[in-house]
Amino acid sequence: MKFNFFSLEKENAILKMTFNNNEKFNAMKMDFFEELPKVVEYAEKSNDISVIIFYSTGKHFSVGLDVFSFAKIHPDLMDSSSKSSRQKLYELIKYMQLGMNLMFEGKKIYIAAVNGYCIGGGLDLIAACDLRFSSKDAIFSLRETKLGIIADLGSLQRLPYIIGFGNTKYLALTGMDIDAYKAKEINLVNEVYETKDELIQNCTQIAKNICNNPKDAVFGSKKFINNLNKESINRELDRVATYNSSFLDFMEIASIMEKSLKK
Repeated sequence: MKFNFFSLEKENAILKMTFNNNEKFNAMKMDFFEELPKVVEYAEKSNDISVIIFYSTGKHFSVGLDVFSFAKIHPDLMDSSSKSSRQKLYELIKYMQLGMNLMFEGKKIYIAAVNGYCIGGGLDLIAACDLRFSSKDAIFSLRETKLGIIADLGSLQRLPYIIGFGNTKYLALTGMDIDAYKAKEINLVNEVYETKDELIQNCTQIAKNICNNPKDAVFGSKKFINNLNKESINRELDRVATYNSSFLDFMEIASIMEKSLKK
């Protein structure tokens, strides 16, 4: 299968997925959100795939949503005064949530191997993964609040069950960066490795260890752990989509971003 944003490499029962937007630090364009559900569906339907690893071949994992490309594709959403634009925004947010929801609810095991920046949408992606690892140069940030946005792709809903409610509030309310060792301290990542090569090697070995276990036991364990918060996560994902489609002000966001770029 060929995609624009993703490159796929299958190694036995492991599917390695890299990003193809390194020149923009893997900023998430619309093709990311269009292709992620298709890639996940492919993996979920493949009997010979058990584990999926996301990683970057560039300097950074992902700097999150490419806001400027979205403004070009959806200029009508800049006008928040009409009912139709609000409805379209709600549908767009739900569509953008889809791939990560499918990962979280799927039978396969998803691993994030993070190097460099993991910001905004990048953090949403790894929060939907089952396991997270990083190299020591990784930087994590739930930065939407700085832009006047309430994060709506899963970080606010999933992170409390990963790092706790207090740590999630700390990241969300400040929008500050944390390094790999702080991420390990709050359980955002399972392990930190010296280099990106060491990170990928160890994630591959961990994936092999998972593949060696009986599938039913692995997938069943994931299912019953995720069932503990599945209903509340899905409910709150819909609520935040409804809220943002009602109150999100793109002109304000554009103004904040313009000021930040001038600094």
